[in-house]
Amino acid sequence: MHASPYGRAAATRPQPSERPLHECYDTALLDLDGVVYAGGEALPHAVGSLAAARKSGVRLAYVTNNAARTPQAVAAHLTQLGVAAGPDEIVTSAQAVARLVAEQLPEGARVLAVGAEGLRVALRERGLTVVESADDEPAAVAQGYGG
Repeated sequence: MHASPYGRAAATRPQPSERPLHECYDTALLDLDGVVYAGGEALPHAVGSLAAARKSGVRLAYVTNNAARTPQAVAAHLTQLGVAAGPDEIVTSAQAVARLVAEQLPEGARVLAVGAEGLRVALRERGLTVVESADDEPAAVAQGYGG
């Protein structure tokens, strides 16, 4: 770091790694849309690069802010594109919110899910009861894309 003219430390320009990244890191977190695929098609070199990373021992985790699809659906889509992926390698925003809600509420608590199936499945997998209406007196409301 070096001092900026404003009295704060300014970040220096990142330097390239002298070693291949797969030797420096054991896990890669990968966004999907625009990184692995675009418009439903795998991006050039994505399939081969991900296969090479996996072969070198790097653990791959696919992270998406799309709460509509289940990890199983995302893994099936990736596999269809030629990217070997299992549901256990997928992390969705629906899973993240379900975890947060489950940490705050007792098992079986009613949660109003405003979103698509991915959100509903994630909440159920965390032991929560998904309800369809505020009339069901939910303890929380979780909102995700779709539905």
